Amino acid sequence: MSVMRKFDRNKLAVGLFGSNCDGGLACSTFPERWDASWENCRELAVRADDAGIDFMLPLGRWIGYGGETNHNGSNFETIAWASGLLAATKNIMAFGTVHVTAHSPAVAAKQMVTADHIGGGRFGLNIVCGWYQKEFDMLGVDLGEHERRYDLGQEWIDLVTRIWTEDEPFDFEGEFFQTQGTVLNPKPVSNLRPMVACAGTSGRGREYAIRNADMLFHTFYDYDKFREDCAGLRKAGRAIGRDVGLFTNIGVVCRPTQKEAEEYHYYYAVEHADTEACRIMMVERGIDTDEISEEERRHFRMRAATANGATPVVGDPDSVADQLAKLAEAGADAVAMGLPNYLNDLPIVIDEVLPRLEARGLRQSAG
Repeated sequence: MSVMRKFDRNKLAVGLFGSNCDGGLACSTFPERWDASWENCRELAVRADDAGIDFMLPLGRWIGYGGETNHNGSNFETIAWASGLLAATKNIMAFGTVHVTAHSPAVAAKQMVTADHIGGGRFGLNIVCGWYQKEFDMLGVDLGEHERRYDLGQEWIDLVTRIWTEDEPFDFEGEFFQTQGTVLNPKPVSNLRPMVACAGTSGRGREYAIRNADMLFHTFYDYDKFREDCAGLRKAGRAIGRDVGLFTNIGVVCRPTQKEAEEYHYYYAVEHADTEACRIMMVERGIDTDEISEEERRHFRMRAATANGATPVVGDPDSVADQLAKLAEAGADAVAMGLPNYLNDLPIVIDEVLPRLEARGLRQSAG
């Protein structure tokens, strides 16, 4: 199996985001709330693989957001989770979401190569430099100042990349990491590093992602702004000789009719929103401040309840396919979807949305 540096099979790659955590991306108390049991995760991955879904991307979580459900509080460690999914599937890519401040580079490099071999080259690395202070307090790790996290992150990926690619023992003398006589085998299946994804919202974060990632996460709020941002990010990549792909994450609510989709979205993201968990999520991300209006606060909380802050894509299959096609036209190479309940809501995506994307020339048939 050849290893893709980006998602080469489909013009618009489609994946599932956050299914390793209870609740998934839906911060809600609704009865159908996602149960991230191993049995459910495995079944979801097998179904997604059979349908030609491109990837499974986990949230890197250690604690939850409190509230009535302690949203995301029960969760699987992502490299082990990915290894299990890769063993159960044939074609789908599974990512590990790795906090560089909490993982020894050499140990993580070995763990990820193991996952890569289990999947025949289908493991991907999603790098996170860290933001949720309470998680790192629990882990006994000093998260450090914002800018310094990226200094550490650069050393981390530099060291991991050397471990994956160099055959002779080497010494590494950095500010954050020091090793002697480092050589680890086996190497990744492709004899290169696995696909690397990274999100960056701050200026420094974007610079780090452009320099190091094959796929860069960028948040979608408005199509025109997203198009402008995608063009700017690609230009910045080309300026340093890099061809970066672009991810975005969304919360998809698809039902046979527009009315049903809007009603279901209101049901779980408004009527049953875990309002306290949404509030804590916003506070920890620095969003719920005195500087925003009450209308903006309600808007952000609805997005938090929909999909951990991602933009809702709500509609019947034609509408959802149109919105995904519009994202592709604006510059997205891949969309990472949260679904209200992954096993319940995946069938309409597979049966109705994906064929419409195929008809638009954005995807190939799974067969």
